[in-house]
Amino acid sequence: MKKSWLVLMSFVLILGLVLTACGNQQEKNDVSSNPADNYPTRNIEILVGHGAGGGSDLFARAIAKEMEKILGVNIIVINQPGGAGVIAKQNAALAPADGYTLVVFSSFPYTTAAGTNPNGLDKLIPIARVQADTFAVQVRPDRFKNLDEFLAAAKANPGQITIGGTGSMGVDEVHAAMFAHMAGIELNYIPIDGAGLMHAELLGGHIDAMIEEIGPAIAYIESGDVIPIVIFNDKRLEDFPEVPTTVEYGWDLTTGVERALAIRADAPSEIIAKLESAIKQAMETPTYKEYEKQSFLHLRPGWMGSAEYTAKLEQDIAKFKAVLEELNR
Repeated sequence: MKKSWLVLMSFVLILGLVLTACGNQQEKNDVSSNPADNYPTRNIEILVGHGAGGGSDLFARAIAKEMEKILGVNIIVINQPGGAGVIAKQNAALAPADGYTLVVFSSFPYTTAAGTNPNGLDKLIPIARVQADTFAVQVRPDRFKNLDEFLAAAKANPGQITIGGTGSMGVDEVHAAMFAHMAGIELNYIPIDGAGLMHAELLGGHIDAMIEEIGPAIAYIESGDVIPIVIFNDKRLEDFPEVPTTVEYGWDLTTGVERALAIRADAPSEIIAKLESAIKQAMETPTYKEYEKQSFLHLRPGWMGSAEYTAKLEQDIAKFKAVLEELNR
């Protein structure tokens, strides 16, 4: 009887150990099957391929501030200007695919179409698009009073009127080229490292005009030091009813800077989904909405999720390849 009791107890003990081991293993499997469960545990970096003070820099800092509250970690914005954002994208593509290095997309479809960005959608993919900004040609009012004056000067002096933009063969240069092509004028495009320096160049009279969004230059516009003379849109802006649009002049040019956060294409899909959700929540906060309104970023719907914006970028890259071929660039 005693022997049978010992055998039974031994069996129960062994069975308990087996069940515990299986449970522990199942726990490990459950944890490892979803990398986003414990993500994030440390600081996240957002690389910005443009200088401080520009639209991409301001966007990164505004969205990062709200994402910090949602994800519970610090988010550090690092400016890495150069090559119309290509340097930052290269560094993001070389960083570990663990969700702790993100990068801002703004010139991505243009530099990819031009062949200056070697890290296409096979290396980097968007997590979400947040902004669809609005371009304008801006000048000093003591240089040009309106668009007609600007066009007349450009036609009288082919290639002599300078227009600044951030970077080379990026979104600014492509749009400046399309504007000149549709207006039937020849402009001298000046690539500048960063919006802050570009603003200073215009204010100092070193360039005749700049291609820029309304938001980053709003302080100079409100002071009267800079004026927009044409806005790339299909209708006039409520805050600038006196400024004509490209469509009014018969130019089919209403595209602008689209800003998104991106990540290595081989990052875990669960982490990408978690970041996409955090970005969506961040852009819906009252603080971000106020920044959006003050920066004139509410004029067009911005949100696109990862899959939808990836598909759009594929189309945009093909479209801008054709545009660059037409412009012989």
